[in-house]
Amino acid sequence: MANTLATPSWTTKEVARGFINKLVFLANVNRTYDDQYEIAGAKVGNTVNARLPQRFTVTDGQALQLQNLYDQTVPITLTNQKNVAFGYSSAQATTELDDIRTRYVTPGSEALANAAEVLAFDAVYTDIYSSVGTPGTTPSATLTYLQAGVKLTDLSTPLRGRVAVLDPLAMSTLANTTSSLFNPTAVISENYEEGMFGRKQLGVDKWLQDPVRPTHTTGTFTASTPLVNGASQTGSSLITDGWASGATTLKKGDVFTVAGVNSVNPLSYSDNGRLQQFVVTADNSDSSGAMTIAISPSIITSGALQTVSASPANNAVITVLGATAAAGGTLATYTSPQSLVYHPDAFAFVMADLMKPGAGAESTTVRSKALGFSIRMVEQYQIGTDQNPSRLDILIGAATIQARLASRVWG
Repeated sequence: MANTLATPSWTTKEVARGFINKLVFLANVNRTYDDQYEIAGAKVGNTVNARLPQRFTVTDGQALQLQNLYDQTVPITLTNQKNVAFGYSSAQATTELDDIRTRYVTPGSEALANAAEVLAFDAVYTDIYSSVGTPGTTPSATLTYLQAGVKLTDLSTPLRGRVAVLDPLAMSTLANTTSSLFNPTAVISENYEEGMFGRKQLGVDKWLQDPVRPTHTTGTFTASTPLVNGASQTGSSLITDGWASGATTLKKGDVFTVAGVNSVNPLSYSDNGRLQQFVVTADNSDSSGAMTIAISPSIITSGALQTVSASPANNAVITVLGATAAAGGTLATYTSPQSLVYHPDAFAFVMADLMKPGAGAESTTVRSKALGFSIRMVEQYQIGTDQNPSRLDILIGAATIQARLASRVWG
């Protein structure tokens, strides 16, 4: 029987198979493949645009009332090229095929998948404003996850297809909490035997755990009563005062609410009756007790893109998630694992074909438009050593395309 040689094409296909099997978060988001780069190849800095759904308001009566169209796109930049490199001799390629798979291909795919997950998690979690739980405290009640579902439903997230990717400690705590609930015996047995919350429970279709989930470190302030500084503010920043002078920081990803500013349903535009949460989109450091904070979502009080029930009033109280109180409260620095409950359309992950190198190297690319991935392998024979130094590369980017379809669960 003839030997099967470890050709670049064979190795790349093996890596692709392993890469897909190792994904957790990225296997459950919108996977985008842009074939504009299939022939020419891509490089770091190229951009793919994801188009968002159109939003309309409903009008009354028989009269035709034309509305403006808002064609929104979210740019997803191919920010990082990741690679693993290894080498093997011609003799090994001829006689040690299984060893090559075990020693090089499997670890290579695991490393690439891990790097992609870390990049994607870190790229998107700070965009998410809907939040439940308490910074620094692992959730121990099913109510926390049900409340995350409420956040999604308030903002018209589809009920079907929801996914939860949890910090492993949060997963084990949840599985333990539900071990004696009045639920189908098979489901409880699965929780107990697997040590994981499984199948369709608490309004979520799929429960997963991922050890590379992001960890957020909050800002800090001493006794403060932060307030809105000026009425009728709109847009993506908020002028504030009342912070502890010289003793306040807010970090990108911190979350707060403003008294009197509620969220609205993006389809009916009705007031949900619950405070809109805002996420800080850039680090802030205070020196005078006043800060202008970059926020998401933008404060929009009317029209097809409306996000809130009203603009904040002057001196409306700001409450930061994790603070001890709204008035005179403090915020300690918490390090908090971030779990996510979301619909896959909240996020997009992009891979593109890398440019093929010249200079005598043998290059092959394995791609799947359906699964949205592309992996390139380059090999160049070294005649002086009879070695085949090789590298596996991916070019990737990730972005939040609909933040309203996700909620963070703080741990």
